[in-house]
Amino acid sequence: MTLHLNMAELGPEAVNVNGDNWPLNKETGFSPLNTFVLAVAGCSAGVYRNILNNSKIDHTFHDVAIDFDRSEESAKPVTAITITMYVSVAEENQGRAERATKMIHKYCPVVQSIDPNIQVNEIVVFQ
Repeated sequence: MTLHLNMAELGPEAVNVNGDNWPLNKETGFSPLNTFVLAVAGCSAGVYRNILNNSKIDHTFHDVAIDFDRSEESAKPVTAITITMYVSVAEENQGRAERATKMIHKYCPVVQSIDPNIQVNEIVVFQ
């Protein structure tokens, strides 16, 4: 797969097939760092939803909140990403749904592709 960037006046833009380019700068869109963190969270949440579906656990996603920590080094690389998923699941299935988070890393290609020193934590909050 080949992706393309358009080097626009305000910074790089990811070229989107539907014509809406995605700005990769903090002034008009998401910074590349934020895009990276969102990619990790998007993949993790999508994989978790698929695991719940395949496990036949009825659920409703309400929100996904993402927090990340950065090192104090000069480049300030990401050191940890915490993904909190707010989900409704019947009480009798909450234990299974909680255990299902342990499978996310195995099936999320984005998490598998990042530096192993970046700690990725998934938390489920039942509503």
